[in-house]
This record gives sequence, structure tokens and C-alpha cells, in this order.
Amino acid sequence: MLNGKDRLLDIIRIIKKYDLIKNATPQNLRLAIEEAGPTFIKLGQILASRDDVIPKEYCDELSHLRNQVKPMPYEKVLEILDKEYQGRTDEIFESIEEKPIGSASIAEVHKAVLKDKTEVVIKIQRENIYDLMAMDVRLLKKIIDLLKIDKIFDSVFNFNDIIDEMFETAKEEMNFLIEASHTEEFYEKNKDVLYIRSPKVYKEYTTSKVLVMEYMDGIGINDFKALEKAGYDRDEIGKKLSANYIKQAIDDGFFHADPHAENLKIKDGKIIYLDFGMMGRLSNRDKQLLSSCIKAILKDDVTEVAHILLVFGKTRGQIDHMVLKNDIKRVLEKNKIQDISDIDIKDFMNDFLAMLSNNHISLPKDVTMLMRGIIVLEGVLKKVCPRINLMQILGTHIKSNNMFDESKIKKVLQKASQSGEDLVYLPNEMLSLLRGMNSGELRFNIEINDSKHQMRNLEQLVHLCMVTILDVAYILGTSLIVMQSDGDLPFIFYIYLVFGGICTVWIFYKMFTSKIRNRRR
Repeated sequence: MLNGKDRLLDIIRIIKKYDLIKNATPQNLRLAIEEAGPTFIKLGQILASRDDVIPKEYCDELSHLRNQVKPMPYEKVLEILDKEYQGRTDEIFESIEEKPIGSASIAEVHKAVLKDKTEVVIKIQRENIYDLMAMDVRLLKKIIDLLKIDKIFDSVFNFNDIIDEMFETAKEEMNFLIEASHTEEFYEKNKDVLYIRSPKVYKEYTTSKVLVMEYMDGIGINDFKALEKAGYDRDEIGKKLSANYIKQAIDDGFFHADPHAENLKIKDGKIIYLDFGMMGRLSNRDKQLLSSCIKAILKDDVTEVAHILLVFGKTRGQIDHMVLKNDIKRVLEKNKIQDISDIDIKDFMNDFLAMLSNNHISLPKDVTMLMRGIIVLEGVLKKVCPRINLMQILGTHIKSNNMFDESKIKKVLQKASQSGEDLVYLPNEMLSLLRGMNSGELRFNIEINDSKHQMRNLEQLVHLCMVTILDVAYILGTSLIVMQSDGDLPFIFYIYLVFGGICTVWIFYKMFTSKIRNRRR
């Protein structure tokens, strides 16, 4: 196992080997990331869906990182299994295929046969993977801090946040007992969907570092010749895949966060999901806010979208609300002239993520995972069935769940719903208001005709309110003095009485003159 210094020298060697300083071509970058190991592969996979940050040709090349990871020596695989099963590997498995059927950054998968002749797959975690990734994360953060990289790119990309998100996700993926639980939960939530299947988990043979599941063959969703030969309608596959994914996110709040083509197969008229290491989960509150945000986007309600995002996300520093609304408007207007079926959801999501980053707003990790999952799924759909648009199906799903269809009831319930939502937003709006007042940066935007005249009227109204408040205070003060005195009134009583009388006369005078002026107009 390398120490920190040796690991840093190893990374520098890889950078020099692939000439990344002078000749950082997409292929060189991808090869360097593969050789650098799991941490960098995970980061590369995240960047592969961010063509708002890096050029598209780099995203396309980095997308190949999913399966092109060098497998472990077969002897090492057997060594890890023996360690996990205390030397009982031969008692559990009849045979284990030497060549893996998949090799990823954290683990690789081998086909095997149990003693009872059941065909299974074994997912085996790479040795010392946690220690290696933890060391890489520390090194990356030191490099970012020393070179001030985060400050340079903070307006569009927060590297520390991305590294933290990657490592937290990876740590969860490294515990195969969690993945086993995810697999079972996914099955339970989708068992009534006739066209969806997922593998069975053999819990008696599963540990934190080895996962044994039912072997599920089938046609790869991107093997178009085989699909057509078997008589499958690719449009039907696309519609069902889209509808189920939206159901996972919006209805279940539990969704597959990495739905790329290698994790999807077709068999017996069913879509088979594989690999449940990366799963996202939305709370009831998040589901409600997400649905409300999608509705507001579909209605082109910029103010509502801004409100929801501020409630939904975390903010770094002060938020300029006018800039935020203008940026949201720009993103929405970019697709406004297009029919919803023509909107490219990948471009829309990337624009949205960039807009949030520019305004220093970060969404919850699982919501960001969902957005990236949708981007990945859209890439699959574009190849499988280009005529199917996820945005259109998403809009239809949201509208179909809208209970306010009858015209009269609709208006009443919408008002009630809006009031309820306003109560949800109120704490955040109050916080923004107080922050603005405290920092002296609170600004009012008033758009009125004949502004000078109206501003004079507004100024007079404010003065009148202030005098009225003072008058009420004087009256209450004199009343309290009378109530507490034993008969002899103190001198301050007469002062209160005089000032209260002057204020009252002045108020009635201003009201009278204002009424006369209004009549003349």
C-alpha cells in the first residue's frame, strides 16, 4: 500500500506519462484517469455528464470509463473470497469464471455456479479500495487548496463539493450490505410493475465486500439488432423505461442513480435493472418541492421557481434575487419557443446546474444525483428511441397527478395550495429579508407610472403612518398616567396631552386636505 508521498509521486508520473500538461487530449485524459485508479475514475464519471463545464468531446471520451477498468488478477479474486468466507469458497461455489463480465472502479463481477447448480454473479470489492480513495481525496484537497483551484472555478464548479459528493457516494457503494438492501427495496417498490425486473440477492453468501446475486441474462438495451430480431419495439421500451424512471423519482422517492446502458437488459418482455450500488432517495418534502418546481417550470413561473430553489437548496453567501430570477428566466426562455417534445433535457439540466452554481445555490445531494441520472437516461433514450422525449413524459406525469381538473374547484384548491406553499416558503423568505436588512443590502424594486408623483405620495403616506403611531403612543401614555395617578396629575401628563392634541389635529388636517385634492383631480 502506497503512502501519501509515494501516491503523489505516482500521480505526477501518470500526468507526465500521458503528457497532460502539454497534450491533454480526451483520450490521453481518459487513459491517465484509468491508470490513476478508482478515485479518479469516479470523478471522471461525474464529469462525463457535465458538458456545461468541460468540452463535449471530453465528456464523450470519459463516458467510456464505466466498463474499461483493468480487472484484478484471478488469484487476487480467489484470495479476497477466501478471506471473506474464511476459506470456504470451494464449499459455496461449484465454479467461478476466471474472466469478469464487468470491471468497475470499486469492484468487478464474475459469473459463478453455486453447489446447487444455481447460476449467480459475484461482485467482489477491490482490495484496500477505501484506504486508497481516502488518501486520494486528501491529496486532491491539498492540491486544490495550494493551487487555489476552487477560487478560480467557483463561479461554475466547486471541486471540493464534487470530491466530497464522490467520496460519500463511494463509501456507500463500498458496503455491499447496503447495496443488497437497495436491491431488495427496489424489488419491493417495483414488483407490481409488470415490465420491470431486478435480481434476487443471496443474503446468506453476501458480506460487506462480496455480493452474490441471481444471474440475469438478456439482451443489452443498446444491442439494437438483437432487439429487433427478437421482435421488440424500441419505442415501447423507451416509453416504459421513461415512465418507470419518473415513477421511481416522483412517486417512490427511491431511484436508480446510474441507469446507463450496461445496467439495463431486456428479457421476456421485461426491462431488467442491474447494479444498485448508486441509489438516490427523496424525502416526502423533497418530492413535493420537486413536483412543484417542475409544475412552475412548465408554467414558466420564474418567481415560483426561484422561491422553490431557495427553499430547496443551500446558499453560499448572499443571494442577489434579481440576478437569480433573470438567470432562471434566461434558462426557461431558451426553450420557450420549442415544443416540449423538442426540448433536449440534457442541455436543459446542464443549463440549470450551471445557473445554480453561478448563483451559489447547491441542491441536496440526492436531487443532484437525480438530475445526473436523468441526463444519463436521456443519453440512453436518444440511442434506443430518439422519438421518445423524457421531458414530455415527465410533464405528462406531473399533470396527470394534478387533482385540480374541475374549473371551479380548481381555482379554490389552487389558492389553498398556494397559501400552503407560501407558508412553506415563509421561513426562508423571512430569513432572506432579515439578512438583507442586517447587511444593509435590502433593495426594493418598484415599477410605477408617474414615478415622481407616486413617490411623493408614498413618502407622505409613510410620514402620516409615523405620526399616527406616535399619536397612538401619546394617547396610551396619557391613559396609563391617569390610571396610575391618585388624583394629582404629574407635569408629564400635560406634555403628553399637548403633543397628542397637536398630532391628532395634524392627522385630521392632512386627511381633509388630501380629500380635497383628490376631488379636484
